[in-house]
Amino acid sequence: MLNFSDVKIGSVINYNNQPCVVIKCDFLRMQQRKPVKKCVLKNLITGNNMEYNFKSGESVEEAELRKASATFMYMTDDTVSFMVSDTYETIDLPIEILGGKEGYLKEGLEVNIQYFNEEPISVELPIKVSYLVTQTEDYVEKGNTSGNVFKDAVIETGITVKVPAFIKTGDRIILNTVEDEYVSRDTEK
Repeated sequence: MLNFSDVKIGSVINYNNQPCVVIKCDFLRMQQRKPVKKCVLKNLITGNNMEYNFKSGESVEEAELRKASATFMYMTDDTVSFMVSDTYETIDLPIEILGGKEGYLKEGLEVNIQYFNEEPISVELPIKVSYLVTQTEDYVEKGNTSGNVFKDAVIETGITVKVPAFIKTGDRIILNTVEDEYVSRDTEK
């Protein structure tokens, strides 16, 4: 159980029998009233956000989540297959569980699968991943080379991302899978 003072950003709680993570939490104290924590909760199953006010003295149940390390194997039209690292079993999950991040999956990528009540609810990708640039335009418009100039590049998984003008076809780059943005050139080849 989490007490009023333990509820903070990143806490995973059991709200209406579903796991929710606290994504925003503000402490409010008005004159002659008990303190309140005004929080925004994100449902880890549906992805919906909701507001809830925790009152002083209130406690909430912490959600029991389990993480299992897995390796991406392959993807079909509507399923994604992973091999669980501990048991070497294959698990097929619906593609919707990735929340639009399936373009970052490449063969052999290590991920974490989160379970709630022994049911998989989400897949966590590594924050920074190295990819090979398979296609990009090498031409940058003259006079448009100072400052932050970005161009489109296709990476080895087939998705298009924005990269700085100096990146060429064949370079390896590091992308942030959470923010969907270029981080740096990968110097370790």
